[in-house]
Amino acid sequence: MVSVPSETVRTATAKILVVDDDAGMRELLLLALRRNGWQSEAAGDGRDALLQLGQHRFDVVVTDIQMPRMDGLALLRAIRSLPQPMPVVVQTTLLDPMLESLLVQAGAFRVLMKGCPIGELIRTVAEASAISAPTPA
Repeated sequence: MVSVPSETVRTATAKILVVDDDAGMRELLLLALRRNGWQSEAAGDGRDALLQLGQHRFDVVVTDIQMPRMDGLALLRAIRSLPQPMPVVVQTTLLDPMLESLLVQAGAFRVLMKGCPIGELIRTVAEASAISAPTPA
C-alpha cells in the first residue's frame, strides 16, 4: 500500500465518501484512504451516497461512474447542486475524451482511470481535500 508523505496530506482529518457498486473495490479504496489517515465511509450507489450526504458532511467524494439506480454522473450533478458542494473525484473504466469532457463540465475535480496506481488516487484525494474545508473532529 502506498502512503503519501504527511506534508502532502495536509487535511488528514478530511472525511471521504467512496461510492462504488463493486464491494471489493469499495473495501480496497476504504483501506487505502484509512491507511493514509482519512476518515472514510462507503456507499454502494449514487442514491445511497446522497442519503449519506444528507446526514453527514464529507469533504471529498470518490465515485465510480457506472452504477445501478444512480450513476456517477447523476451523483456528480446532484452534489454540484448542493448548498455546500465538495470536490468529486470520478473513477471509470470507460474513459474517452467525450466522457472526460462531460464529467469535467459537470464539475468533476478530476477523472481517473479505475485501477490507476493507488498513489495517484491518494495524491488526487489529498489535492481535493486541501481545497475542501475539513470536517470538525
